[in-house]
Amino acid sequence: RSTTVNRTTVKTMMRNQTSDYPALVIYALFGNDVCNGHPDTLSHMTTPKVFRANVLDTFQYLDEVLPAGSHVGVSGLANGSLLFANVHDKIHPIGKLRNDVTYTDFYTYLNCLETSPCSGWLTANSTLRELTTKRAFELNDVLKNITATKVYKNFNLTYIDVTITDVIARWEAQGGHGWQLIEPVDGFHINQRADALYAEMIWEMLEKEHPDLLGKVNPNNDKIKQLFGDQGGY
Repeated sequence: RSTTVNRTTVKTMMRNQTSDYPALVIYALFGNDVCNGHPDTLSHMTTPKVFRANVLDTFQYLDEVLPAGSHVGVSGLANGSLLFANVHDKIHPIGKLRNDVTYTDFYTYLNCLETSPCSGWLTANSTLRELTTKRAFELNDVLKNITATKVYKNFNLTYIDVTITDVIARWEAQGGHGWQLIEPVDGFHINQRADALYAEMIWEMLEKEHPDLLGKVNPNNDKIKQLFGDQGGY
């Protein structure tokens, strides 16, 4: 959540502005500013005004600690409505024995217990899902505006416009199904297969559109392979 990131998480970022190399920082919130388990979930979502203030405070702190020439990549909130769209009629693991518990049933059960991690998206209420997505996109507009208009002394801002929608689209173009990219137990996060594809697409975008963010190629790469072998990119 942008408030927590601003108050605590960002304070763990410390660099020596005179001796450290420029940093590449990824600012990604994904969904916590709209996700909560409250029955009146809409009233507990971060407003665009508060969101903007949090982001600006966070970036101001980063400008005070990052070495000159650093980069901050900004990733917007995910479109969480894709979760329900892809798994609502699939059987949840707890219903595998008798094929009698769908993800819609599972989400409804979590909301009944008031233990849902995201009442706005993990729900059979289509209106609520649409309103949650609307707020997420409003917050993304704030991020895009800040990225396009704000200038900082020690880093530049880049909006990373690669979304979960794009990841699912590529997977489906390869013959897969969207539900295969969603973690089956909680039905709320993408799985490692999706993470790998997401990382691949972001890297491709950065190499093509913003190669300056990636820095110089390590001149010791060949020596590293000689000493440790080809570890598949790790």
